[in-house]
Amino acid sequence: MFHLLDKYEDDAKLNRILSTFYSRVSNEVTIKHFFMDLSLEKMLTDMSRFNQFILDRPEKVYTDSPSQTVDSSIQVGFASFKEICHHLVEVLKEENIEEEDIPKLATDIMEIIEESKAESSDRISTVYQVDNINYDHLIEIFAHAKVKSELDEENILNIHVGGSQTPIYLKLNKKHQHILFFGKARLKNNDPVALDKIVAMANEAYTFFPVSRFEEEGELYLYAEHKFSIQEGVPTRLLTRIAKQFTTFFESALRCDKDRVLEL
Repeated sequence: MFHLLDKYEDDAKLNRILSTFYSRVSNEVTIKHFFMDLSLEKMLTDMSRFNQFILDRPEKVYTDSPSQTVDSSIQVGFASFKEICHHLVEVLKEENIEEEDIPKLATDIMEIIEESKAESSDRISTVYQVDNINYDHLIEIFAHAKVKSELDEENILNIHVGGSQTPIYLKLNKKHQHILFFGKARLKNNDPVALDKIVAMANEAYTFFPVSRFEEEGELYLYAEHKFSIQEGVPTRLLTRIAKQFTTFFESALRCDKDRVLEL
């Protein structure tokens, strides 16, 4: 998510942006309640811990003001949220963030801040530490979000998001402390030219979600993946959000198979 900041070559820039933003909102009488239960220290820590749990999304997601993603019970009024987002945009401008990067950064930053706010109000922790997480816990996490998942004989979690016919998969690697989401669709005719055509079309149409040609045991697949570290823990809300978004994005890539040469 924050690979955009790399081009500004300033490791302290994000913390500076967030600290200024936090201060301005906290000093505004009408909106200071937004940070009432969230300290600056936790916000900065969570931004570092969880920024990788935000997938890139279509450009149209970033054309409007960020929307609230937390439960309605802890949301603020529409006008207040709009004013809060305006403060963030102004700080990004002052820090010389390029105009084309501002909508994406503002949206992603606000999503993590909202996760931090939600965690602060949780009675029971919703972040699993790496030593405690296992496949049973992952199945419970997805079930709580009404997402069906089951472990297969290869120790891979098969995930089926409601309303979708497209399965995606998850591998938990405790040794190297990461989780891998991936999707794949087998090429029925084994024609690499046909698959390369689909890959090129999908990558042109959905630049935010790269797909590739993948070979396994002599079979060719359309393939996509997203790997992230769980060294700092697994935030359950963001994890289930990734599963739903990944499913939607992989389905979009599959629609580039105009000749129906792929099968799940």
